[in-house]
Amino acid sequence: MVTNDAGDGGYTVLIETDPGVDVAAVLGSIADLDVDGVRVRDVRDEGQSTVSIDPEELTEVQRQTLLRAVEAGYYAEPREATLTDLSTEFDVSKSAVSQRLHGAEATMVRRVVEEIAREEPLDSTIACGRRE
Repeated sequence: MVTNDAGDGGYTVLIETDPGVDVAAVLGSIADLDVDGVRVRDVRDEGQSTVSIDPEELTEVQRQTLLRAVEAGYYAEPREATLTDLSTEFDVSKSAVSQRLHGAEATMVRRVVEEIAREEPLDSTIACGRRE
């Protein structure tokens, strides 16, 4: 779930569900809360792109390291945990933690780029660094 300031003093809440969930029932339950000012809308068809990454694409060690890195604040801004912190927790070298995270990140980035490439074919003049 993601929240952000809607600019009018309110907030926008984005709720993502699994594909098998009855979205109408979820939206109905939210609408039934009868909270003043609540507007419910389905944004599935508003041009949002989604990329699915099967956790099985990562090794067990990558998944565990990535989960702990997020929980510890490694990806927070500003960073709340360092490779040293994680390496101490896992009792491995900083290099090992870095390699685990890099492997997980590389897998996820490749999936995102594959999806982008499906939606927007690569312009070869940009890819080759040529300017017109």
